Parts: sequence; structure tokens; C-alpha cells
Amino acid sequence: MAVDPAAASDAPRGREGRSVAAVRLPFGLRWWELLPEAVLVAGLGFFALTEWSAARSAFKSTTAIALMAGTTVAWIAARVLLARVPWPAVRLAVLGAAAVAVLSIVVLPAFDDETVVEALPAAEVTPPPSTPRSIDGSATTTTAAPQPVALRSSAIHGIDHDASGTVVLYRQPGGALLVGLEDIDIQPGPDYDVYVVPGADQEGIDGATRLDDLRGNKGTQYYEVPDDTDLSSGAWTVLVWCETFDVPVAGATPV
Repeated sequence: MAVDPAAASDAPRGREGRSVAAVRLPFGLRWWELLPEAVLVAGLGFFALTEWSAARSAFKSTTAIALMAGTTVAWIAARVLLARVPWPAVRLAVLGAAAVAVLSIVVLPAFDDETVVEALPAAEVTPPPSTPRSIDGSATTTTAAPQPVALRSSAIHGIDHDASGTVVLYRQPGGALLVGLEDIDIQPGPDYDVYVVPGADQEGIDGATRLDDLRGNKGTQYYEVPDDTDLSSGAWTVLVWCETFDVPVAGATPV
């Protein structure tokens, strides 16, 4: 049988000089169409190597495991469905966008520090319509506004994450309670919230009261406690919680 010399010269050859069949990818994919998977694996691998404790904590959460499994199944299904699309560039663009979306949710927040520094709220004083004066005509002094009183405090500690700083429970002049996260430096991540949980050294949010989103993983912030939540008696844990992966990040029990 005649052999086309041009075809024979173009075919890859083994060590004995024999032609070796080119590797065929599933669904007729070109090798460069696997770039989204390569970027995704590289990004997740970098996260696992540099933030190992945080990555490991995800495997303690059924929510995180279910999220990872669901994402994997969805990715495979998308790859199968996109195999019917005749334009390789479209397939690459769709899965490339999906890879960027996954990394922006899982990996990038772990390297995105946000510093928020707030002043301790003080009672507002309404100034008098005119400055009062004594009999000799000199201005009289006014009483300083009452300040919040610190009731309890404790150092904050990380839970499978790095964390430092102080948690302080304040009572405001009007009686309301305030949780202060002061000089904190918490390992960043996606969608952190601040909770108060009954009991000491809690690492779950059963029976917890959500205060607010964590405004910054660094700095000093103050969070109002709802009136129906009394933290002044008994042990309570102030907990920073990752809503995306349903895992604790940092906590403290002020005493």
C-alpha cells in the first residue's frame, strides 16, 4: 500500500523511528481548550499550599464538601454539553469565565485584606442654644458626654485560620451593648459575618445571633447587639463565621 511521504514525515515518531498516533482528547478537544482546567487546578493548588489550614477547614464542613462536589459535577456536565458546540473558542470562553468565577469566590478573597478603623461610638450631646455664662461674664464649663463602659474583654484566636486582636464588650450610656473588635488581624476569606453564641469557646452558630457582616479583616470595628440579646451575664462567644463554606474563622469569649 502506498504511503504519502508528506503525511509520514508529519507524523510524530517513536524512539525506533516508527510513527506514533497523536494523542486524541475526549470530545475532539484541542489541547488549549483545557486551559480553564489548568488555571483552576493551579489556582486551587496555590491556595492549598499557601493557606493550608484554611483549605483544610473546608473538609470539616458538609456544606463546603457539598459545594465542591456540586461544582465538580456541574463542570463535567458543562464540558459534555459544550462538546456539542462546534466553535472551540466559544467553549474556551465559557469555561474560562467559569474558572475565573470559581477562583474569585474561593481563592482571591483569601489574599484580599480590607482594613476598617472605626472610633468608639459616644453618646451624642445636643449643644445648648447659647453658651451659658457665669455672673462675672466668663463661659461656664459643660459636662463631658458619658462614654461606653468596658464590661469584659478577651484576646481573639483563630480557628483553622490566623487571627489576633481583642474583643471587648461595652455598655453604652443608654444601656445598649456593643461588641468591639479592636486591632484585629484575621486571615481574609469570602463572606465573613460576626455572631454572638451562648456558651464559652463555641465553634458553631446554633442558637447564635448575627450582628453584621465583618466590615474588615483588619482594624477596629464596633457592632451593636440587639436589645433582646443580653451578653452581660453568662458566657458568650463572639464568633467570626465564613458563610460561604459554613466554617468558623475566629472566636473569643470575653471574661
